[in-house]
Amino acid sequence: MLSPAAALAPDAVLLRELLAVSLTGVILYSPVYDPAGSGEIVDFTFEYLNPAAQRMMAMPEVPTVTHNQQWPHSRAHGTLAFHIDAFESGEPREYNVNYQADGYDNYYRLAARRAGAGLLVSFTDTADQPRSPVEVALRESQAAEKTARAEAEAQRQRFYEVLMQLPAYVAVYHGPDHVYQLVNPPYQSLFPHRSFMGRPFREGTPEAGALGVVALFDQVYQTGEPYYAHEMEGWFDFQGKGQPEQVFLNLYLHPLRDPHGRIDGLLDFSYNVTEQVRARQQVEQLNQQLEARVQQRTEELMATNRQLTRTNVDLDNFIYTASHDLKAPITNIEGLLHLLRAELPAAVAASEYVAPTLQHLFDAVDRFMRTIEHLTEVSKLQKEHTPDLVAVDLAAVVENVRLDLAPQLRDTSAHLTVAVADCPAVLFSEKNLRSVVYNLLSNALKYQHPARRPRVEVRARVQGPFVVLEVHDNGLGLDAAHLPRLFTMFQRFHSHVEGTGIGLFMVKRMVENAGGRVEVRSTLGEGAAFFVYLPHAPAGPAAA
Repeated sequence: MLSPAAALAPDAVLLRELLAVSLTGVILYSPVYDPAGSGEIVDFTFEYLNPAAQRMMAMPEVPTVTHNQQWPHSRAHGTLAFHIDAFESGEPREYNVNYQADGYDNYYRLAARRAGAGLLVSFTDTADQPRSPVEVALRESQAAEKTARAEAEAQRQRFYEVLMQLPAYVAVYHGPDHVYQLVNPPYQSLFPHRSFMGRPFREGTPEAGALGVVALFDQVYQTGEPYYAHEMEGWFDFQGKGQPEQVFLNLYLHPLRDPHGRIDGLLDFSYNVTEQVRARQQVEQLNQQLEARVQQRTEELMATNRQLTRTNVDLDNFIYTASHDLKAPITNIEGLLHLLRAELPAAVAASEYVAPTLQHLFDAVDRFMRTIEHLTEVSKLQKEHTPDLVAVDLAAVVENVRLDLAPQLRDTSAHLTVAVADCPAVLFSEKNLRSVVYNLLSNALKYQHPARRPRVEVRARVQGPFVVLEVHDNGLGLDAAHLPRLFTMFQRFHSHVEGTGIGLFMVKRMVENAGGRVEVRSTLGEGAAFFVYLPHAPAGPAAA
């Protein structure tokens, strides 16, 4: 009598139908032995895949590839060893694996058993099945780890790119022998003839041993304490010609640690400060020379002062000598200092050593200039003590000067216009104010244009704390290039007119001594305008 199953269908038919409807993947393998004859199983060939396996693996019923060809990472994941053990032992075996390689990313449960000369493997793919909390947690952990690795790699790549692009010299070393692992382009460009990668530091840069740098590397590696060397001097054969060259470096060494916190390398970050050091040294040398010269010049001036006191020579000649013998050289020196500061890179000019050194130099020049200015004050203008400032009626002073210049006004047929009556009194020395007005009006007549009648206009106005005295003329005028030197002593720009070249110098000095200032505007061939800013007196009666 037939069994119920047999009555339904033959065994082979039932088996094929069962495999066809199974939700579990089934694979039938044949072992592949070592061709060298060792008897070792090295791979499996596919004999059959049921429909579920074909769907889950995206493979045909009888694949033409082998197990290892389909899953090259099978050995690393342990699945190949599982298959071999199940076949050789003849015992049922189970294996769970989270396979993340070869285009797969899933959690698989495998059951294998030898069947005659073949190996039957049943497996489930959890891609379309609910996952257990443990599997979910595992996959989340693996995803987080993968993301963290990607972020770490991205950060490492960014750090690498920064190191390679920095304008400083950067190198990374590994291990206690400080083997080069990274050298950025500026570092390599220092030694174009040398090869560094994979070599210990003492071999790649043999000069460093004599400088004690290797010992510094060892110190940082052993203690974990960073080290900074400021303007370290060294001599290196940069060109490989056996001719060491001097260089100054700011060197920073930082320990590198592995994931467990153990020191396993060093970061070498340094930059070349040779130009800055040499510039500072040159400035220091120049400062010493200048100090010596200032001292020497000062002793000349002191001797000259003593001689002047003894002989009471003409002070104007002395000022002339001092201006030409002393002021010009120190002015040149000051110009050179400004040029030096302008030529230095901004970072160098503001650095810790260069900035104060430059300031010392400028201070020395200022002291010398003040010495010369002190001597120039000993002039005809300063032979007597400066008289007390009093309230002076500007209109009265202008009228007195007009009367004194009446002959010149008549001889030149000049037309003089005066409008100063409504201004307040000015705080000045009456004698000096008369000298200021006289110089300006007489110059306006003296430097008249030969082709036209002189016209001179004198007016005044109040501007803030000043009474501004204006003197306009239509005379010869001045070239704009001459205006900056107009008030300097002994300057004359119209040699055909008799003069000493000191009048405007005295005007400017007297006005400035009283707290005012003088300005001028002029066009060559058209005339000039002087603006004298005189402090006005507090409200009250003007001096007679």
